[in-house]
Amino acid sequence: MITALFFAAALTVTSLPEPEYGDCEVLTNCTFDVSRESGGMFSVRIELDASPSNCVEVVFGRDADRDGVLSRSEEGMAVGYDCGEWKIVDCAGGDETVCAGSQGRIRLDWKLRLDRDRKPRSLSATVNGQPVFTQPQTQPFLFDATWNAAKVVRRGWSPSNPNVVCSVGDEPIVLFIR
Repeated sequence: MITALFFAAALTVTSLPEPEYGDCEVLTNCTFDVSRESGGMFSVRIELDASPSNCVEVVFGRDADRDGVLSRSEEGMAVGYDCGEWKIVDCAGGDETVCAGSQGRIRLDWKLRLDRDRKPRSLSATVNGQPVFTQPQTQPFLFDATWNAAKVVRRGWSPSNPNVVCSVGDEPIVLFIR
């Protein structure tokens, strides 16, 4: 089950199906409106039991056709852990920033500060308290005020469940994956 808490209200989103094989990909889509004017912060937290073969990604974008599915052409930015590495991906441009990951229970805390025009100003990212993605990360693809959807993707799953928390300003959306 995936439960999303948005603006202090609980919303249950469809559960991720069980993969037929251990290396299959499963995903879910949910509404995530970043157009609100509150706050100058966009944050993502991903916590998982990491291994060289598993993946947890959060993809943000604009569901232009409003079909409830964030298709590949609608994806804007992805952040997550994939096969031993943390990645930030510009989905439209194809550029990827990679940082070495570790194994075991790990947590990424990503905080992107926005300027008054809601453009990326500075990124603070840590894994278990240690800085990652240390180059200045202010590329425009990191945030777009027109995004209205998020997709959580997992592959090569471990026995324990990940936690994914995303927020704009002080109003979080929390995805509990069970």
